[in-house]
Amino acid sequence: AQGPPFIRAPEGARTVFLVTLAAACGPMLAGIVLFGWRAAFIAAISVLSCAAIERLYYRVRRTPALLGRSHAYLTGVLLAMTLPPFVAWYVPVVAAAFAIIVGKAVFGGVGHFLWQPALVGRLAVAVIFAGPGAGRMTPRYWPVLAQDKLLVGDIMRAARVENYRQWRNRSAPPGADAFKLTPPADILASLTSTREPAFSGLCTPASVPRAKPAALMKLPPLSDLLYGARPGGIGETCAVVIIVAGLYLIYRNYVKWQLPLAFVGSAAAVVAVWPINLAGHDQATWWPLLAEGLGVGFTYVNHQLLSGELLLAALFLAPETTSRPVTTGGQVLFGTGCGVIAMVLRLYLDVPVPCYMAILAMNTVAPKIDKLWRPRVFGTKRFEFLRFAKT
Repeated sequence: AQGPPFIRAPEGARTVFLVTLAAACGPMLAGIVLFGWRAAFIAAISVLSCAAIERLYYRVRRTPALLGRSHAYLTGVLLAMTLPPFVAWYVPVVAAAFAIIVGKAVFGGVGHFLWQPALVGRLAVAVIFAGPGAGRMTPRYWPVLAQDKLLVGDIMRAARVENYRQWRNRSAPPGADAFKLTPPADILASLTSTREPAFSGLCTPASVPRAKPAALMKLPPLSDLLYGARPGGIGETCAVVIIVAGLYLIYRNYVKWQLPLAFVGSAAAVVAVWPINLAGHDQATWWPLLAEGLGVGFTYVNHQLLSGELLLAALFLAPETTSRPVTTGGQVLFGTGCGVIAMVLRLYLDVPVPCYMAILAMNTVAPKIDKLWRPRVFGTKRFEFLRFAKT
């Protein structure tokens, strides 16, 4: 017998998890092509560890919300996308343990956790295993496979090259499969360092002193950042695939476009306005967007947006349904906070994975944002509940 006329959702949680998993596989597969078989090895360990640890925890504690494995697979893929492709095999195992147990299970399982589970695991190994390269601060040089060694090359067979400018049409160094490069985000960090300024300008060096190079001259072209030919996590680098996969999730209505737009837009605003340090200038240079013309300014902003983990964070990690606010207005506020905090951390503090730290910080206040932005009851004014809360 059919019950009351319930409103039925067209897709269940399992479908949402599996479709999101399929979309996330796009950037991860791009990373496997760019970083070779070691990236596939780390990704496989991450996914299998998440599934096995969740199953083991369920057998011990009998937590009902942990029984579905599709979310464990999704957590494993998202975690793998944030990890460098050259870490030791035990790093994704430890990260998976923190993601499943600390990030999800202790809160009661799917639909109950406060923080994005994959980011809990990523931040844990960034602190515990900074030496193997799980954090952004080490090592100084990160490997990137040469174009003629994609997919099959060994990223650990890397050699340092001088005057590296463009990835395309450049063969691997003799006896190596990969280049050792300074991450673009680290080069850009020199613009806001409190130490002696490393650059005279963004594009054209200032007249005094002329011995300092221009920042954009030390960076790879934007085309390399779009392809993903730069140092980074397995699924963080290929901007084109990340954007296409994220747009698919927006098309399926799994992600509201307002949240990633607020995330990226607020981050771009901070980069465009907040000061940088240039040699030959007595004071910090505000409004980098306008400092040397809009063309140079937009190039600088795009390098900042494409050089780190921001796109992956905005399109796949911040919109996680349990740890973000529910209302559209709350998601705009959430995304704006993520973007501002992420860029302030990246520009002015030497911390690992700043975008992921920003998401976890905003996850903490997401319930408060929902309470602040809850729908208005008919006949009352918005935020009127705050007046009664004070009394």
